[in-house]
Amino acid sequence: GGSVLALERLGHPGGAAVSTRPFVGLDARLSRYSYLVSLLPAKIVRDLGLRFAVRRRTVSSYTPVERAGRPGGLLVGGGETRTRESFARLTGSGQEYERWRAFCGTTAEVARKVFPTLTEPVPTRAELR
Repeated sequence: GGSVLALERLGHPGGAAVSTRPFVGLDARLSRYSYLVSLLPAKIVRDLGLRFAVRRRTVSSYTPVERAGRPGGLLVGGGETRTRESFARLTGSGQEYERWRAFCGTTAEVARKVFPTLTEPVPTRAELR
């Protein structure tokens, strides 16, 4: 008895279900939005009666860097030791890794307070503190 209106910005339907070739010269097809499923709140998954498992990636990110004509990069993932070593190779010390960890801690603290508001009434500023 209900109806649904589907809006699509692109010239074809599909959104997250359609893959693209995001890297010039590399024959790899990926969904632009596939990572978003990991951000879907568990409450919404339960409310909709969805049954699926999200798999964690070993590598969170890789940022390529070229220095003095030599390729390199920053690898985040594969465990704390691997990430720490990647920061040290790129920056020459462990200082940036420690700063990055502090930033991640601050971000996680904010996320713990803000994320639940995605499925609840918007709290007041005082309630969010």
